[in-house]
Amino acid sequence: MSSLSFDIDPYKVLGVGREASLQQIRDAYRIKAKRYHPDTGGEDWAFRVVVQAFELLSTARVVRATRQHHDEPQGHRMAPTTSARAEPKTETVHVGIHDRDVSPTRIVAAEHLCVRYLWDDVDFLGLTQKSSDAERFLSCSLSLTWPDPKLGGDIHVENESEAILTALSHVFDHVVVATRANTSSSQVDHGRFTGWLSYSNFDTSWKALKILHESLRQNKLGIRHWSRDLFIPREWR
Repeated sequence: MSSLSFDIDPYKVLGVGREASLQQIRDAYRIKAKRYHPDTGGEDWAFRVVVQAFELLSTARVVRATRQHHDEPQGHRMAPTTSARAEPKTETVHVGIHDRDVSPTRIVAAEHLCVRYLWDDVDFLGLTQKSSDAERFLSCSLSLTWPDPKLGGDIHVENESEAILTALSHVFDHVVVATRANTSSSQVDHGRFTGWLSYSNFDTSWKALKILHESLRQNKLGIRHWSRDLFIPREWR
């Protein structure tokens, strides 16, 4: 199965300027997505280009805003008060699944990245109905790498490299089809596999992670997974 692998200019695809806000990016995406979605008469390849452009711009915008937040002089930030609720971190990382019963040479590194808005006070206190995924999430994605970068150059897999790369390509294509990923891309280069899949919300991306894990195990491979959340204050829109 072919994956989306060519370069695009996301600004031209969505028709926004380089200083566009998250809200402007999101609004432009909704208009383009409606126009090019296969269910409304659009072409699948064109819709995938629109989705990838949105993923690229929204994630880049969040990373930039997060860095600006961390780089602000301490005196420019609001001083905490004893009665105010502490704001959640702008980024969290949690260790997840790790198949320790599988040889390190057969472990795939997988990051589950979700970009979402910070909750407001009523959400934090549980005084409102759960927001829709479309309102809470900008994007979720899975990034895969083999061999596991954690091993560095201390491990040699030449004897089984070709077989593992073939198995990984089959597993990746299976996950793309089984989970109906919004966008996907994979590459095999100099004995290294990298892959990326994107989804519109947490639930679908988490189900994709489970399917990925199950398929890897069926091929006598394993996973070292961690979750990274980027939280966006709504005023950054």
